[in-house]
Amino acid sequence: MTVSGGESARKVLVRLLESADRNATATRTLTVAAGSPQDPSPASQRAWRDRLEGAERAGAVALARGAGNRRDVIERVRLVDADLLARDLGITRAGTLAAAAVAAAREVTGGRDGLDQAIEDAGAKWAKGVDWYRLPPEPDLVRNVFAAAAGLLDVAFGTHFRSASVQTAGSTKFLERHGGAVCAILRGALALPDDIRPAEIWETLGLVRFGHPVCLRAPVRFADAAGIQVSGRGVPWSAVNPDLVAGCAADGDEPEFIMTVENWTSFNGQCREVERGAVIYTHGFPPPPVRMLVGRMATLWPHAPIYHWGDVDAGGLLIADSIREAAGRPVRLHLMTVALAERHGTKRRPLSRVAGIASRDDDFGELARYLSGDSCRTFEQEMLRPVDPLESAQ
Repeated sequence: MTVSGGESARKVLVRLLESADRNATATRTLTVAAGSPQDPSPASQRAWRDRLEGAERAGAVALARGAGNRRDVIERVRLVDADLLARDLGITRAGTLAAAAVAAAREVTGGRDGLDQAIEDAGAKWAKGVDWYRLPPEPDLVRNVFAAAAGLLDVAFGTHFRSASVQTAGSTKFLERHGGAVCAILRGALALPDDIRPAEIWETLGLVRFGHPVCLRAPVRFADAAGIQVSGRGVPWSAVNPDLVAGCAADGDEPEFIMTVENWTSFNGQCREVERGAVIYTHGFPPPPVRMLVGRMATLWPHAPIYHWGDVDAGGLLIADSIREAAGRPVRLHLMTVALAERHGTKRRPLSRVAGIASRDDDFGELARYLSGDSCRTFEQEMLRPVDPLESAQ
């Protein structure tokens, strides 16, 4: 369908207003190409010109025309007053919409710890006319999304995912439809890595959604409700229903070490290429069943050293810190050193998310100081072959 001349001119003016909202602090003059209407008919051309000249008469824009035999051709449209242009177009400016949405978010969160940063981040996006994690600056929807995120922090551990959705938002499908924005809020509130997946966030909160099996190789056994034994000694590894983790019991001699591994490929390599040691796959950021298993093994074998092997980046170090908390005793980093980062890594900007760990007087602190400083480098653990931690010279 051919767009009329008046509609074509309106699109040009809207594009100019959007540019003004995206570049609110710009000192340069904002202009856009005037183009021309798709319909070449005289009536369409006249409507196009009348619409642009009307905005100029309103004091919203200035029209730049060509030179010489093109002096009657409108070539560019320059912004004069964004507020007048918005009024001429009948559009509410992005900053006004953002302010209303931010007020709605603050209203339902009530200054709760950890949520202010998400509100500020969202407001900055909305003020530029951009949705935040697919969340537009619609006050009612923003109010519901932030209320749901805040409510999830109080939902009982073990609540079914859809029941939690009803409790916090009144709809079984709300968290599925708006999970991106809800998870973005929760990442900040729970101090989780930026790259953690939504499914891992739900698991961290203890929301039940048929959790993934816990993968491991260790001298342990589990028992289901019927008393059927499930071994963790499978080769190359075993998969266990997460509901059985609480009943983990020793099944053999104490292993030489306990190791948690962040990524799937490296976990497989460790199990297949290094014969000794207990090995647990963390599924990225470890969900509650994995953290529970780590804590259980740390108690079963108090003299076995615990290692964590993951990516050398902010997420990898925060995952290692989560493992350390779950273990309740010291954890050593495996193949996660400054020297390896300098040798294999790609240069990055300072990773401020790990600055809180930098004061420690251990290998965690050393790596955190490196990653939060200038000229740090990061790399994924799959770049390295599995190594026995008791034999490696790191």
